[in-house]
Amino acid sequence: MASATLFALFLFSTLTFYPPSTTAQPVTDGDGNIVKNGGRFYILPAGLGDPGGGIRALQTDNESIPLSVVQSPFKGDIGLPIIISSPIRTEFLPEGQVTLSFEHTNREWTVVEGLPEGTLVKVQGYPHTVPGTFVIKKAEAETNRYKLSFCQGVLCGNVAVVRNENWVLAVTQDEPYVFHLEQVLPTSADA
Repeated sequence: MASATLFALFLFSTLTFYPPSTTAQPVTDGDGNIVKNGGRFYILPAGLGDPGGGIRALQTDNESIPLSVVQSPFKGDIGLPIIISSPIRTEFLPEGQVTLSFEHTNREWTVVEGLPEGTLVKVQGYPHTVPGTFVIKKAEAETNRYKLSFCQGVLCGNVAVVRNENWVLAVTQDEPYVFHLEQVLPTSADA
């Protein structure tokens, strides 16, 4: 009897925390346009008064290549193009589980625990990564502003910016980094 109750609670919590894809709302860009699953975007701070610029990769500490995911401290820097995909095979990007990767490296974002600054967002190639998934959700109802979480099972933390010398993205219980998406416009080389 106890195992049946535990299973029912597990099933309830799973359905509560991970809504079915048919009810997932589409993610929109800063202009309110529905974004394409697997599209290329800049992740930019949502408010006009927000410090800093877009998201990029940076070589920090003893890294031999840029493996750290950071917010640029420079207001005019739009960052690097990021590919955002959902495992749910739809034309549009639904709110929920996503993978993120920088277009120029095609390495997915991951999370590493136990670093001096805390639990940080890195790209594949950094040792001792934590299993889990990134989740995108609206930061506020009726807006085009979003936030990311990193979840291990039903335990989730906010992706926030630690404004140290590198402005690294970290998984914390602090206020999340709130952003909007700007679609990367095709260049003549893309045609």
